[in-house]
Parts: sequence; structure tokens; C-alpha cells
Amino acid sequence: MVPRLLSYAHALEARVSVNWIINRRADLLWFIGGALAGYVLFFMHAGLGWDMITIWFLWVVFLDSPHFFGTISRTYLDKQELRQRKKLLTWSLLWFAAGPFMILLSWGLYRLGIENYQLPWKAFLVFFGLWAYWHVVRQHYGFMRLYQRKNNDLSLIDYRIDSALLYGGLLLPFVAFVVRHPEARRGLGLPEAFPAYPPLPHGSRLEALFDLSYLRALAWEHWVVAMTAAAVGTLAIVFVARQLVRLRRGEPINLPKILFMLAVVPLHVYVCYAPAVLTAPLLAFGAFVTIFHDIQYHAIVWFHHRNRYHRPGVDQRQFGLAPKISRNLLTYFGCAIFFAAIFRLLGCTFDVHPGCAPFVITSEVPLFGELHTDALLKGFLIGFPLHHYFVDQFIWKPSRSKELRKDLKLEA
Repeated sequence: MVPRLLSYAHALEARVSVNWIINRRADLLWFIGGALAGYVLFFMHAGLGWDMITIWFLWVVFLDSPHFFGTISRTYLDKQELRQRKKLLTWSLLWFAAGPFMILLSWGLYRLGIENYQLPWKAFLVFFGLWAYWHVVRQHYGFMRLYQRKNNDLSLIDYRIDSALLYGGLLLPFVAFVVRHPEARRGLGLPEAFPAYPPLPHGSRLEALFDLSYLRALAWEHWVVAMTAAAVGTLAIVFVARQLVRLRRGEPINLPKILFMLAVVPLHVYVCYAPAVLTAPLLAFGAFVTIFHDIQYHAIVWFHHRNRYHRPGVDQRQFGLAPKISRNLLTYFGCAIFFAAIFRLLGCTFDVHPGCAPFVITSEVPLFGELHTDALLKGFLIGFPLHHYFVDQFIWKPSRSKELRKDLKLEA
């Protein structure tokens, strides 16, 4: 009996590909297990009823805004990268002017007497929120691709199924969240309250699916929620079926990729569809779905820095300040948190961000019309994340950079 079980175990092991980005312990802790932090934050709101504005402020100072510093450390503080990407790193600074420019457009419309003069500014805020979420989605896609590459999981059909689940499993629940959450609905010009579902007809809920009078009474938002949930469920079934097909054919299955998908997709599905998310501030939702991204980013940046700046025999002088600030974790995170504290404390002391007592009440200083000075400052400070989103699109492309593949140990 025991030899037979061992035989089955060896046969299963031969059908499983297990190659990690860093190593098993680090990947399971940071790139996969980091999803647990999203559930913990959500429980702080839904289970403990904690003040999520305070939690949000602590999160942005100690985890989220410091990950912007990760980008800075491997670009502007890396003398070699700065030289190679001078054009990108110079022109990308124009993102700090994007918010003030939209305020200027709104002022122009106000001077022309146009009633909806705030449209450019409001559109900018919506654009910022959507790009923030898309940025998270794209990073998760990047990790999926890394696990595919590390495990030689390069079949076109698997790529399409994996991508469909990754994008569908993160974007479709977000659509459902947007049409349900009061703040998001208000930002899109919809009534704040999500329409109530009509009373169920007599019988089971299953019978309601075949009751035309009930189906006609549903609002379009109800259909959006139902259709997105059904689509995500379908994509998950297709993904599972594909893994079973591979096993049956004797083809290896990519275990790290599967574990990663099991970490990221359920987190977004749970948060976006949970009733409790509707009572959380929009800022808190950002923390729920972004904290996993932050943990991943810090881990991959640290892995990159150790390989690039501190591998044996490397001449650190060619890289400038980057090796100095990454010589140990305490120095790196100290610099990152110092950067974040200046950025966020500047925002809250000037009444732009919540989280601390403002020094100047800029929300009471008129700018023009119904806009106040805090809008102008907010537009400038949003430049930090926008700059990060933009630059990150170009600096994390292993397929286009042999040097980056080396720094991530994707090749010798």
C-alpha cells in the first residue's frame, strides 16, 4: 500500500511545475500570502468597526506611499537608469501639472459662464481613481506572467484563459462595486442609493429567474451585478477545467500560478461584492484592494535591488545613491517612510488628505466658483501616484530588457 501511495505521489509531483520568482518561502509570504492583508483590513472595517480614515492614513504613510519611493529608488536614484531613461524620467514629471491644468480648464469654463465648469476637474478625479485600480490590475498581471515564464507555461490557450480570469476576475467585480457604492455612484452622477431589489415572487429564488414580471422589475444596476458575477464564475470554471485537462493529458500544471490566482481573484471578488464594502469610505476600498499590491511591490523591488546593487563583484559606484539607500532593510524603509511622511503630512496639514489635524484650512479659501484652494493642492499631490503609475509601465518589462531579466533572475 505504501509503495503504491509513494508511486502516486511521485507521479503527481512529475505533473506539477514548481518554480518560484524568489523562493518558495518568500513567494508564499509576499507575492501570494500578501493577499491576507486585504482581508485583515476589510475585517477591521466589517468585523471590528474601526475608524477606516485613521487606518487609511497609517496605511498610506507606512506602506502605500513608500512604494512610490521604490520606483524612485530604481530610477532617479540609480545613476545608470537615470542616464538610460533620461527622456522618460524628465517628461514624466509633467504629471504633476495635470491636476492644476484641469483646474485651469475649469477656471476657463467658469469665466465663460458655463454652468458645468467643474467637469474637467471631476473627470480628472474619475480618471485618477480608474487608473489607480488599473495599475493594481496590471501589476497582478505582471506577476502572473512572471510565474508563467518561470515555469515555462507558455501555451497560447493557457495564456488566454489565465489572462481572461485575471482581467475578468479583477475588473468585472470592480464594475459591480462602482454601480453599488454610494460615493462611486455620486462621482459618476448617479443617485447615491443603489436601487432596492424588487420583492421575490412566491416560491424559491431559483423560480424568480423564470418569472418575467420579476425580471422586468429589476433595475439596470441589478443586471450589471448579476452579469458580472456570472461572468467571473464562468471564467473560474474554465480555468479549473483547463487545469484538469492538462492533468489528464499528463501535462504539468503551474502550481505557483494557480496559488497566485487563488490569492488575487477571490480577494477582489469578496471585497467588491460584499455588502459591508458599501458602508466603507471610498478611501478604505482603495486600501482593501491595494495593500496586496503594495506588499508585492516592496518585495519585488527589494529582490531587484539585492540582485542589481549588492550581488558579489558589482561596482556600486556606477549606480549612484541606489546601493546606499538599499544597503539594508532598515535604511531602505526608513527612507521610504520619510518620503511618504513628508508627502502625506503635507497633504493633511494643508487640508487635502484626511488623517491629521490641518494647519491651514484650505478647503475654506475660495479659488473660484465652488472650488477652493484645496482642489489645486490636491491636483498637484495626485501627481505623485500618477507619475508612479506612468513610469512603472516602462520600467518593469522583462521581455524588453535583458538587464531586468538578469536583475530578477529570469535568466543567468
